[in-house]
Amino acid sequence: MTSLAEQIAQQEQFFALLISEPEGVTFTRDELGGVPVEWTAPAGGPTDPGLVVLYLHGGGYSSGCAKWARRAAARLALGTGGRVVAPDYRLAPRFPFPAAHEDVLAVYQHLIGPGGFEPERVAVGGDSAGGSLTVSLMADCRDLGIPMPACGMLNSLWADIALNTPSLDDPVRNRFDIRRELVERLSATLLSTGGVDPYDPRHSPVYRDLRGLPPLLIQAAGRDVCHDDSVRLAANARAAGVTVKISEYPDVEHIWILNGGCRLQYGPKYPEDGAWFVDTGVEPPEAATAVEEMCDWIRQHTA
Repeated sequence: MTSLAEQIAQQEQFFALLISEPEGVTFTRDELGGVPVEWTAPAGGPTDPGLVVLYLHGGGYSSGCAKWARRAAARLALGTGGRVVAPDYRLAPRFPFPAAHEDVLAVYQHLIGPGGFEPERVAVGGDSAGGSLTVSLMADCRDLGIPMPACGMLNSLWADIALNTPSLDDPVRNRFDIRRELVERLSATLLSTGGVDPYDPRHSPVYRDLRGLPPLLIQAAGRDVCHDDSVRLAANARAAGVTVKISEYPDVEHIWILNGGCRLQYGPKYPEDGAWFVDTGVEPPEAATAVEEMCDWIRQHTA
């Protein structure tokens, strides 16, 4: 088994409780630009075959898998009538930075090249670190002279690996799914391979030049220590002349659009005794609402 196949198998095992098979869609494994991906499409076939959503899962660049994104991918496919493609990009520390960024760019270039999709009919979305990958994909395309996608959607953005985000120290927000200790651990994992600048704007786009980027929808969770990354990036994007909509969801937690009824539980001596997911059985209604907002954004900017 290759290292990437091992990575995917391990991540799917860890996220097993969060991986669902929503009704009304089909899931198909594929490879684009040398990167494993999962396609999600309406079960009867796409009603808008020219539209594609590139969805980038989060996980702090060191965890996560394409199948974890199924809840959002299914709602996006059904809500837009298009197809959704989620890459299993390479994760740190096994694959050092900027492996994930290279994979995401390779998938996008395949979509607008051999894949036959027009850039103005491609939307890109992501949660947490996947949101930063979304911003960086757009900015990388701008800098490389590659046509940019039509729009971006950022959910529960994690955009400052240097940990200068005020909400990380909010005692109320630290009572929920994501705590400062976990964010510190994820940051340290990405930086552990050496030679990685915590202020590198590719993984920390709050420090990036955002001029000329496509319209951005930014969805912030109120019960999230990363909350202020969304506020900071929205302000920076607006100052750079980018069309921005920021939506506050005050009663939800980090990556609420993917996790269903599952929540992260920490051992009493975390990180020594780890953290794991437990199923509460109740998905926040804002999960569907947020993806509906994404679908509206996509329709508005890809018509």
